[in-house]
Amino acid sequence: MNLHQVNKEIEKSILLKITSYISIFLFGISAYFRTKTLKPWSDEIVSLVSNLNFYYNNFNFIGPFETQYFVSYSPKLTAGPLSSVGATISWFFSEDIYILRFSNLIYLIFLSLGLTIVVFKTLKIELNLNLLILTTLIIFSLTNTSWWYSILYLLPETICAVILVNSILLFSNNRKLALFLMSLSVFFGDFLTVLMFAGFYLGTIYYEKSFVKIARDIPFALMPLILWITLVLTFSEYSLLHYFAEYQKHYFEHPSGGEISLSISSIINNFTGSEVINWGIADFLRVMIAPILFIYIVYSTEEMPLLHNLGKLQIILPFVTIYLWFWLLSPAKSIIYSGLFTTFVLIFNSYFLLFGKFTNKFSFFTSLIIYSFFLSSIYLMGLYLLILIFILIYNNSKIGKVTFLFLLVALMSLNQVNVVNEVRRLDTFEISIKSCKNSLETKDCWDVYFGR
Repeated sequence: MNLHQVNKEIEKSILLKITSYISIFLFGISAYFRTKTLKPWSDEIVSLVSNLNFYYNNFNFIGPFETQYFVSYSPKLTAGPLSSVGATISWFFSEDIYILRFSNLIYLIFLSLGLTIVVFKTLKIELNLNLLILTTLIIFSLTNTSWWYSILYLLPETICAVILVNSILLFSNNRKLALFLMSLSVFFGDFLTVLMFAGFYLGTIYYEKSFVKIARDIPFALMPLILWITLVLTFSEYSLLHYFAEYQKHYFEHPSGGEISLSISSIINNFTGSEVINWGIADFLRVMIAPILFIYIVYSTEEMPLLHNLGKLQIILPFVTIYLWFWLLSPAKSIIYSGLFTTFVLIFNSYFLLFGKFTNKFSFFTSLIIYSFFLSSIYLMGLYLLILIFILIYNNSKIGKVTFLFLLVALMSLNQVNVVNEVRRLDTFEISIKSCKNSLETKDCWDVYFGR
């Protein structure tokens, strides 16, 4: 279906175009300042060293020397080779950890932009301002979740969410590529993504009810797994059975994974003993409420041209599976993992907002309201909601979508100004990785990173 006429009024808005460019620039500024405020963390140096070894040391995926991660292809190395491509490329030119962090964000943005262009070309959506507005909304989605800076720490959650969203959008037109990308995000990114992949494919089975299609899909879904196992058996000391045993032990017996128990007492204990008790209201709105509202949006959208070959469950089940795992089974409820489904929800909501035809103005306003949960200031959130409520109560029949998009992007720009102001007040950390530049196979790399 050709969508080049879906948003003609948007194409004519010069003001919206200028505001979008300003917003994107401010996203970059605030992110760069944020790189200097992140303290040393073991997950970062483990991801950096293991990925550098993978790409520069004959695919030897191994962590820092004399640590528990110094085992080739250990399941404890949870940030796969997709997680820090940007930092790995920048390693050629710099030993500055802040540049590596920022480069990883740039890699994520270019990955997202490239996949979005592929989606646009595949679905015959005219690029122009449609792509610019969607890119602005997506960059906001990538840099304003509760723990968005995991990408600066070289972790894979946001990257996997981006790949999953675009794979689902491509599925109807390029099924083989979509399945390959989904599986790639699982085995070369974050294994937790398997819950989202499983949710999507369960929805697919529900709609298609075809064993023939399942049989045809299996080879493409298994390609990344076979490649990964080949690397494990070739470059590590694991046997196949030993590796699967270690994998099972780490992912299914680890305290953060949770036991499969849906008893009320278990759920309550998981909740009260988790990180949730330290969250703010904004975190609850983002992690608990936003996904629920998005389910309503999916079911209340009358027409979504670019998703006309996808069933609603194929959009909902991918994030519901990991959402339920997070809230019902995970004892830790680490907010890092919420980035998988909150980023997924925000990006998909951006597509619905831009291209969807809503059954009523309440569902349209709900789509707009979701973004308010991710603003950095309660005052900006209040201002945004007041404007939306005012328009909702009074007549909005003469107000086009372009006006609402301008309001949203303008608030995003103000939000990033506030983020810059807040970040510049934070403490900064001096971190050196010069010893890692000299050699990845010495303990100095680890010690100097932590300032020892």
